Amino acid sequence: MEIIKNIEDLNKFRSNYDQISFVPTMGNLHDGHISLIKRANEYNDTVIASIFINPLQFNDKNDFINYPKTLDSDISLLIKNECDCLFLPDQSILNNIKQIKSSYKSQHLCGLNRPGHFDGVLTIVNRLFDLVKPTRAIFGKKDYQQLLLISDFVKENNLPINIIGSEIVRDQSGLALSSRNNHLSADEKKLASNLYKTLNIIANKLDTLTINDIINEKNKLRDLGFSIDYLNVCNPLELSEESNYNIRPLIVAIAAYIGEIRLIDNILIT
Repeated sequence: MEIIKNIEDLNKFRSNYDQISFVPTMGNLHDGHISLIKRANEYNDTVIASIFINPLQFNDKNDFINYPKTLDSDISLLIKNECDCLFLPDQSILNNIKQIKSSYKSQHLCGLNRPGHFDGVLTIVNRLFDLVKPTRAIFGKKDYQQLLLISDFVKENNLPINIIGSEIVRDQSGLALSSRNNHLSADEKKLASNLYKTLNIIANKLDTLTINDIINEKNKLRDLGFSIDYLNVCNPLELSEESNYNIRPLIVAIAAYIGEIRLIDNILIT
């Protein structure tokens, strides 16, 4: 695997290949990230991953500072899983960067209480796309809102990039894999598995679901010690809350805190 740290070397590497599958990350890689690399390898093209902890998407400065950094193990995982190139830019990638404003869809779900977060995501993703010039880019469906906003951005700007959504990877308890899980104790991880259980409860009773059912599930989670950001049944294309639970498709999405650790998950019902 070639490790590239500057734009000039990236341009030289990129010029040798017609087709690129791209996996942008912030590092601290786990099996969820590796599933994206494996998905990228299905296209039998050159695979480029990037690691850059993007300060533009953090609302909390301490969250940015404390974001786990595991570069040595990240590199080992990428080599083991046949990544061809790792792009490791420094903060200079932000110089003269074009600021991107996210659409109205960022005002729902995660964006509601994280103003500017998706602006920062789209700004750095656009910059990386401009440098890597991928044929396709792979993102996880756990961050469904992010995936949708990036897909919309690519379509609206006629970028020649195919955005691929890769399925959520879970541990044996059902907990969606996330770098934030590293901050949880064993007992907290066990507790966190209740998020997926709650999503399934709601998904399995959509035909008879009422708003009171959702309120009851929120209260059950609060009784277990969670602080709920949202638990919504939404239109998966607009992300607005849906009151008619009989239509399809729908997405059931949740964000909740265990202590100060924020976790998200979702189930898409087609």
